[in-house]
Amino acid sequence: MLPLSRTALATLLCLSATVAFADPIDACVDLGAEAQLSRVGEKAVLVKDADNYYRLNVRKGCYDLSFTPKLVVSAEKTKGRVCPSGTRVKTQRDFCDIESVEKIDETAYQSYRRVR
Repeated sequence: MLPLSRTALATLLCLSATVAFADPIDACVDLGAEAQLSRVGEKAVLVKDADNYYRLNVRKGCYDLSFTPKLVVSAEKTKGRVCPSGTRVKTQRDFCDIESVEKIDETAYQSYRRVR
């Protein structure tokens, strides 16, 4: 096996392992003032809120998400809230609808951040 193939395989295994630790949320969550949002291409947004971590999966992608410098998450007309449905992320020029919100662990969060 070529070294590049081993690296690619290790990356895929790492990512598939982290998916096992993702659980959909079942209630709305109000994020703290210090919550950090970061993008993963145009497909997802990662949220770190104290010791809690979330992955917000974008419905159908969102082009502006991959390069916007500022993100604001909201649900139920409340900034800083994520809900199982109805959550949106505002970018500099657009709104991205969120299809699902998953609670992830710190290991998964760090893995997704490396991929971005």
